[in-house]
Amino acid sequence: MKGIILLSIACAIWGMGFAGTRFTLIDYSPVWSNSLRYIFAGLFALLILLFRGDFKKLSNNKDEVIGGLVCSALLMTALQLQTVGIALTTMAKSGFFTVFYAVITPIIAVIFLGQRVRKTFWLLLMTSMLGIMMMNGMDFNNFNIGDGFVIVSAVFFSLHIIATDRYANNVDAIRFNFLQCIFMGIMGLVFALIYEGATSLEVLYSAKALSFPSALWGFLIVSIFSSLIAFSLQIVAQKTIPAHIVGLVFLSESIFAALFGYLFFKETLDPTAMLGAFVIVISVALVPRFTNIKKEDDNSDGVFDEIENTGVSSVVNDTRVL
Repeated sequence: MKGIILLSIACAIWGMGFAGTRFTLIDYSPVWSNSLRYIFAGLFALLILLFRGDFKKLSNNKDEVIGGLVCSALLMTALQLQTVGIALTTMAKSGFFTVFYAVITPIIAVIFLGQRVRKTFWLLLMTSMLGIMMMNGMDFNNFNIGDGFVIVSAVFFSLHIIATDRYANNVDAIRFNFLQCIFMGIMGLVFALIYEGATSLEVLYSAKALSFPSALWGFLIVSIFSSLIAFSLQIVAQKTIPAHIVGLVFLSESIFAALFGYLFFKETLDPTAMLGAFVIVISVALVPRFTNIKKEDDNSDGVFDEIENTGVSSVVNDTRVL
């Protein structure tokens, strides 16, 4: 249950991240928005890892370095494919096809990881996907190449969840995720330079940047909270939560995105979308009751101990002031 709470907090942060991303798009293209997000997150992570002396530990843990590289490559690929797809299709369809990872992840987990999935899980997954369809207006006509890009991105999001499941058990969650952010910052810089060419950072240190909302505030939100903090919570949670459950709980991100859309942009949901959000909430709330949310041989009491041991609480307190 504690792992579910951690994942829900991460989803709430990612929901806020949708607002942060929109702020970054005031001055930057989607590709540079994604790339700069992780360049900044990687720089913050580099400073914190240097302060903690973690690079000495990484020199003796090649598996953690390889895992960070694998996970970062999968996540960056997913994000960039999604970005390209969103530019070529509607928001409604991109929102729905992205969450196909909730269906793909358990299929991969069952076939390749041998994880056991209860029949009730599939029922909750179907009701959650119905809720997502209702929230996105069920507008899925005229399938196009953009939809294809988004679906492929969902496959890579699933592979990222699976890879995190593989490496999370024996790593320091903070160090692992921060290493992931550094790798993604490097990959993002290379990709953006090749795909779109150089961009200017002038708007980020102008007087206008300090006023809210601005691209600077957006990058602070998505780099510190969405990238450094939320993904660290995911890694901690996946020490105890099976991959297929993670994918299902992640669907609640849509609800938080809608909530922050209302708070920051006065966006409202029609009655059908509100009903869809309610269906998702009920489905996720029933996960602990009707599915197996623990990995085999798991000690669920160790989740918050892991946070304390890895120092996530101190990192949260330190980074909120930036």
